[in-house]
Amino acid sequence: MTINPRTPVLIGIGQVTRNWDGLDAKAAPSPLSLCLEAAQAALADCGAAEAVASTIDVVAVVRTNADSVAGTKHPYGRCANPPATLAADLGLNVRRAIHSAVGGDQPQALVNEFAEAIFAGEARSVLLAGAEAIAAMKAATRGSVRLDWSRSVEGDLEDRGLGKRLLSEYEIANGLAMPTQTYPAFENALRARLGHSREAHLDMMSELWAAFSEVAAQNPYSQFPVTRSAEFLKTPSKENYRVAEPYLKWHVAQDAVNQGAAVILTSVEEAARLGVDPAKWIYLHGYAQAADKYVSERADLSRSLPMELVLKQTLETSGRPAAEISLVDLYSCFPCAVLIAAEAIGLDWRKTVPTVTGGLPFFGGPGNNYSMHAIATMVERLRAAPDAYGLILANGGFLSKEAAGVYSAQPREDWSPISSAEIQAAIDAVPAVPLRSESLEATIESYTVTYRQDVPDRGYVFARAADGSRILARVRPDHRATLAALAGGDPIGAAVRIEHQDGVNYFVPTDRIGDPAGDTFLRRSFKYVTAERRGHVLEVTFNRPDQLNALHSAAHFELHEIWDEFERDPDLWLAIVTGAGDRAFSSGNDLKATARGGDMSTPRSGFAGICSRFDREKPVIAAVNGIAMGGGLEIALACDLAVVDERAKLALPEVRVGLYAGAGGVQRLTRQIGRKAAMELILTGRHIDAAEALSLGIVNEIAPAGETLAAARRLADRILANSPSAVRASKQALNKFEEIEALKEALEANGPIFGRLKHTHDFREGVTAFAEKRAPQWTNS
Repeated sequence: MTINPRTPVLIGIGQVTRNWDGLDAKAAPSPLSLCLEAAQAALADCGAAEAVASTIDVVAVVRTNADSVAGTKHPYGRCANPPATLAADLGLNVRRAIHSAVGGDQPQALVNEFAEAIFAGEARSVLLAGAEAIAAMKAATRGSVRLDWSRSVEGDLEDRGLGKRLLSEYEIANGLAMPTQTYPAFENALRARLGHSREAHLDMMSELWAAFSEVAAQNPYSQFPVTRSAEFLKTPSKENYRVAEPYLKWHVAQDAVNQGAAVILTSVEEAARLGVDPAKWIYLHGYAQAADKYVSERADLSRSLPMELVLKQTLETSGRPAAEISLVDLYSCFPCAVLIAAEAIGLDWRKTVPTVTGGLPFFGGPGNNYSMHAIATMVERLRAAPDAYGLILANGGFLSKEAAGVYSAQPREDWSPISSAEIQAAIDAVPAVPLRSESLEATIESYTVTYRQDVPDRGYVFARAADGSRILARVRPDHRATLAALAGGDPIGAAVRIEHQDGVNYFVPTDRIGDPAGDTFLRRSFKYVTAERRGHVLEVTFNRPDQLNALHSAAHFELHEIWDEFERDPDLWLAIVTGAGDRAFSSGNDLKATARGGDMSTPRSGFAGICSRFDREKPVIAAVNGIAMGGGLEIALACDLAVVDERAKLALPEVRVGLYAGAGGVQRLTRQIGRKAAMELILTGRHIDAAEALSLGIVNEIAPAGETLAAARRLADRILANSPSAVRASKQALNKFEEIEALKEALEANGPIFGRLKHTHDFREGVTAFAEKRAPQWTNS
């Protein structure tokens, strides 16, 4: 065979994976040190390191994760010119120093680009390298070890920048962000198209990934070389916690790695002149690359048109059908990326495991540079099997950019540059799906819920209107019950209502809080609070009688969602809030949960979802049916009216346990009864009875024992006899009055005050002593 001497060929590869214990800063790897190690290994792999180094005139470094997002902080500094610094460290004299664009497609895209440059005589030899040291960064942060990654040399730099944004303003505003918040849209859409139940798709993802983990376990460069069974992968556990529906931890790329890889390309002519053993030469036979529209504009979320066209062109230009490709590495950040690509080329992944490394979850996910490792590993495998052909698919963004190549130790006689312009034009010609930003009815086509510490945190839905247009909508902030309902059901294909408010589309649950007869689709459930509709009144009950209706984080979030819906629902004009049982309205903050180190987070609306809610326009009556201590009294103070049981006891006793009434109690009590009277109750923590509460103006009415709720209902009826519009207008006017008195600003001052308090010995001692039922030992520290 006569080979054009300008034919590009890969002649050297290097990989490095490092573990670091987080102790000795001098031993810590950095992205630059890992690039250097990998590049040195690639030069050594050529078998003529010094000679090859003298011909390298282009160095391109793949952009790290930290350099891929505008405004990212670099806690240990950053190298301003990675390619020039790498070249200097290697003693190279280069004409071009390139910092790549963003995306996991870049390693393969750079191979494609510089294969053409070498063929055209525009480059002699090219070094491609990249690395991530995210594991080292995390270890240093945990151990308070100071690293310095700022070393950089001056020189010309071809910085290709961040490129086109991967998500639009529309997408970001309505719920899309990180890959774990976006790829689930593809996964769930694929599941729906395949007709899988949630359980069946979870089984398939886990079966696929178990095979990947077996490959990783045999790879000496894997960061996580452990075989993981399908049973482990599909089962939630402390080691495999929920990330986003339908993913658990080990279903997604793991970026906590210290990994680097490098590849050297030159021409056949140059390789022969340098004395590189032809047994090391690997040829690029076919390739392509293309980019897609924004996620929300794509016609089918369960497919990738660029992936399909790029793979098709790569195989066609290689002259090899998929059936003749024995080695495959499909980009594996999430299962759907592999499944969609395998489907596109007709690959049975149960017969041919489509990875040579072990994939991003198990080999490791070194940011944009993963496919450099795949290429390096593919070169090793093809050298060992010189008659074989291997396919690499590299993916960037959110199935946004694809690059692919077919490789072999077999030479290609008629090598010539391959244009991807035609397939890019075909992608661009597909009309973008029209997007909506308005209130409308639609049908869900995909969705996800993300988790933080195993608690639903965020969620969104993609939905289609009757005319085929699409709307992306998020779940309202802090609506954990809605998130749990969305996560626990199978909403694809369901009709839903979307509400547009303040530039954001919101997904609206189909049930009505407090209405037992409403739609059962995605019905929300509340564990610590009950709600019941009585005509135009919503009755809300703290439902923890065994804990004297003390409130903890989960209860606050339930109440936040209930009060949100109360304010939005035009059929609800007034609310009554009370406590379950006959002993307590609420004993306030659950100090036992605090002492155990439990979740102390509260929604933005504050304690009980009401104490920091300053935009309420409907009246709320507190039916104080028993003890109202601490946060319990703060809730009553935050309500507009209060009826109290004649046996009730009220107090702000926080100072007795090392706290203070930081949910508005200090400010509201002072405003409602005057500074001197409030000061005495606040600083002593003294209990008062119903009669004193009435005389001070804390409550409006005393009810006979056991009749507090009935009295609150009678008060509600008197209000409901009036114009609801006028009542609402009156409440709006009172809200403005509160603004003028700057209550909101006064409460905002609680943040730093409470933050300092939480770090004192007395804070810890107070809650611990309460939980242990002993007298606290104060130290004023």
